[in-house]
Amino acid sequence: MYFMILVEEMVTTVKLDEDRKRALDQFLASLVLEDGVKVTLQEALGLMVDYSLENRVELAKRIRRLPPLEDDPAWTMLDEPDDWGVEDASERIDECLYGERHGSVC
Repeated sequence: MYFMILVEEMVTTVKLDEDRKRALDQFLASLVLEDGVKVTLQEALGLMVDYSLENRVELAKRIRRLPPLEDDPAWTMLDEPDDWGVEDASERIDECLYGERHGSVC
């Protein structure tokens, strides 16, 4: 699930896993059912960011408990990328992945 966040006239897309999205939806639904308070997803996320920044010390503690980025398989793949034998993959990536119209592949 992706979210777009407006920050000072700039839009940012953020990926959120399905479990957190479901929990957030349930939380927002409970606000409507229990308190009659309806808030948009954008407003709720904005308030959560504000709250997190107001509680920086606790947020920093939680962030420090996250596994190091260097342990992420996607991050480690950057250290040893596969050699596809293509000089400039940026221009030929689709051709190499899917083949040319005439069926030849890199």
